Amino acid sequence: MKKLFLTILVAFFCLSEVAFAQKDMPYYSEINVDSLKAVTENLILLPEVKVYSNKRKAARANKKFDKLVFNFKKVYPYVLEVSAIYRQIDDSLARMDSKRQRKEYMDMREDQIMAHYKPIMSKFTLSQAIIFVKLLDRECGSTAYEVIKTLKGGFFAGSCQVFACMFGNNLKKSYDSEASDKTLEYLVHQYRAGKLG
Repeated sequence: MKKLFLTILVAFFCLSEVAFAQKDMPYYSEINVDSLKAVTENLILLPEVKVYSNKRKAARANKKFDKLVFNFKKVYPYVLEVSAIYRQIDDSLARMDSKRQRKEYMDMREDQIMAHYKPIMSKFTLSQAIIFVKLLDRECGSTAYEVIKTLKGGFFAGSCQVFACMFGNNLKKSYDSEASDKTLEYLVHQYRAGKLG
């Protein structure tokens, strides 16, 4: 029994010496660089760098992206509907000759659109409204201001622009898929590929 205990004690002592020896290894500043150059020609010694993860920043970015995805999924189907309606109205107006006929048609369509979309869009948050305006420009090829101006006239479009600016939106803002709206462009492609569910 004593021999076993003594063997374990000696083994423990030897292992602890190895562990302490590894801890006390010299840093690169204490290494003789000239002796190492004989071994290798491409020796590059780099200083020690400490790396810290910023979990709070990553979590904040993920939360912001998740919110953008939520808002996008809520708004984009309506953008597609409204842009299709706009193109249909634009085509119909192009085939009409008389101003009176256009006005009657526009009044009828306006009543239909307002009855259907006003309750939906009045529930949009400011973030959702901003996304809606940007994506409408992407799908229609015209800013929200130009769409309103075409359908309702310049005075009404100007009034809507003033009202939108009061709440931090801009109906004249164009969609920029290469810079400020790059993430939205990515979401559009994901949505069309059926990956946003």
